[in-house]
Amino acid sequence: MLGLIKRMKIFHRLVFFMLLLILLVCAGFLAVTTLSFKTYDEMLYEQASRAMNLSVSGIENEISNIEELSMNMALDSRIQEQLVSIQGGISDYERTVRTTDFKNKIAQYMFSEESIASIRFLNTSGYDFLVGQNRVLNQEEDVDGIVRTAHERQGSGVWIEPQQTEEGLTLAREVRSIFEPILEPLGTLIFQIDYQRLVERHFRPEAGTATELFVLSGARMLYRPAAESLQRFDTAAIPLTGSTGSLLQHINGKSYFLAYKQSPATGWTYISLIPYDEVFQEKKVLRNTILLIAGALLIIACTISYLFAKGFTRPIDQLARQMRSAEKGDFSASLLDIRAAAQMDEIGYLHKRFNSMIRNIEQLIDDNYKKQIVIKDTEYRALQAQINPHFLYNTLNSINWMARMRSDEVISTMVESLSQLLRGAMDNKRTMVTVREELELITSYMYIQKVRYGKRIDFSTEVDSGAMDSLIPKFALQPVVENAVYHAVDQTAGVCHITIHSEAVNNGRDLVFAVSDDGPGIGADYLERLRSLDYEAKGTGIGLRNIHERLQLAFGGEYGIGMESEPGKGTCVRITIPKGGSGDV
Repeated sequence: MLGLIKRMKIFHRLVFFMLLLILLVCAGFLAVTTLSFKTYDEMLYEQASRAMNLSVSGIENEISNIEELSMNMALDSRIQEQLVSIQGGISDYERTVRTTDFKNKIAQYMFSEESIASIRFLNTSGYDFLVGQNRVLNQEEDVDGIVRTAHERQGSGVWIEPQQTEEGLTLAREVRSIFEPILEPLGTLIFQIDYQRLVERHFRPEAGTATELFVLSGARMLYRPAAESLQRFDTAAIPLTGSTGSLLQHINGKSYFLAYKQSPATGWTYISLIPYDEVFQEKKVLRNTILLIAGALLIIACTISYLFAKGFTRPIDQLARQMRSAEKGDFSASLLDIRAAAQMDEIGYLHKRFNSMIRNIEQLIDDNYKKQIVIKDTEYRALQAQINPHFLYNTLNSINWMARMRSDEVISTMVESLSQLLRGAMDNKRTMVTVREELELITSYMYIQKVRYGKRIDFSTEVDSGAMDSLIPKFALQPVVENAVYHAVDQTAGVCHITIHSEAVNNGRDLVFAVSDDGPGIGADYLERLRSLDYEAKGTGIGLRNIHERLQLAFGGEYGIGMESEPGKGTCVRITIPKGGSGDV
């Protein structure tokens, strides 16, 4: 990844890092927004649960109050006296008066709790009366079961849950005597509770929310809201875990926030439903607005980043184009951009310095062309390496002795050969050497090449001893041998033979040195170019043209280089010099 980024252009790199920064900011912004919304949801959930808990507490408290009221009625001494007297032997008038007084006392108790619709009393003596206006009466066949259940509880209150939601909730308690005979059954009180009214009176949802409440006793529905959309809601399908909790529930294509709580006192489960879309509509609007603003800001930031990167890198691209033009030699194109150079920042400074440099280069080139003074000897000396020979010789001598200490004759001889070559190349005092010295340089060079190529190269010299003391320009033969190595040995699969042969011509006045090889040879077109010297040396080598010109400068126009070659039959380069040598280069 880092390698790919490093290979990017500055423009693409700027855009990439700006987009990355924008994405990080947007990710952080979205994370904070999501966390805020989540906190907001949790607060709303907590508020809804708190509201439901308050309603449940009110309902449970009133249920507890009604049960306590029934206990107080059953233990009320006045009511006990009236019940005992009714069962005793008194006149009908007295019985009617006491019965009326008993009903009034029960009515006083009933009116103390709004949710009590009626109180019914019956006993085995045939007394059965009702106080209040009961909306739903128990079926007569159920009354006997209620009385039996209350009797089994021996004075404790018993709650009778309705078989259907429309029926009320029933509380039954057997009244037992607190006088002699103690705990004698006196009758049964049956309280009919208007449970729907009780729930609606205590269930007070937040203003503006259509919250609904369900009350369950196991799988039995005690209270169901009147909303038609919730009449078919199956509470048994809700995955309730634990005594309290909350979850999202989908009912008839709508989402509801559902909170539930199981009462530890009665065992009833209270379920509240809050329409999610209605409650969180403002949050949705806020979220959409934030996302819209964030999207717009993202587009604006990307646009600004692109324009900034483009404006920042445009002068750099212009400078790069100027440099490419200058590299190709078109200096006029390098000075066309003036606006970038007018900038006061670092890039403008670079443009100014570059333009100044181009003007100086043009001036220098113009001056060189006007002078037209080229000294051949200076050109020849410029080809030789200008390094510190003392340091180089000492280094090579150290390497040579290290090789000798390790008995490595090959490395030692290679170092000595290289030293011989460098010593000859760096000897600027002489431009002419003897043929013997030139051959010694070639022998050192060929030893290094034989180590490199091994048996693939075969080198031999056939130079007459009378030609050894003749003068020749330094490095006149060695570059030709070097060309034979690189152009013949490298392209020959087997052994390549390179030979230096000398012969006297023109009645012994001149010498011809022939450097021949049995390599692949040269094609006719390329050979013609070489003969016309329309060819420059590659890299830092000395070309044939340079050798030819130095021979003519040293000995005259009749001397120089000739060449013969045929594809597949090798190449022969002939160098002609006067025997003995004369002149200077």
